[in-house]
Amino acid sequence: MKIGREELEDLREGLERLTDFIRNMEQGELPYFYRYFDTMKNNIEIFFWIDGEDIEDFLPVLERDWEASHTTVIGVQNYDIRKEHPDLDPVLCIYFAGLLSNVGRFFEYRTAERPAFTRP
Repeated sequence: MKIGREELEDLREGLERLTDFIRNMEQGELPYFYRYFDTMKNNIEIFFWIDGEDIEDFLPVLERDWEASHTTVIGVQNYDIRKEHPDLDPVLCIYFAGLLSNVGRFFEYRTAERPAFTRP
């Protein structure tokens, strides 16, 4: 999959929906991983504002932040909406998982495209 401006726009929109959902769920302090999603979204916006052209050099920055959002103990994989909001409609949990999955697909395709590292 060739990554172009359209794919980056889709990723930015997915991140916007994801960060909006988290902000609306957590009226107080935001979870630690939130900052990585927000940073990714802001970096894409900056890339567009400066009319960046070298997307392949920009993608490792996004991948770094995606991996950081999944850090052990404080990452999104440890976020339990139902624990924080026990009365929450379970459909919203599925919606959140879908938002996260939508953003994650971008990085799954990127990983599949990269050749595996082999030692000489």
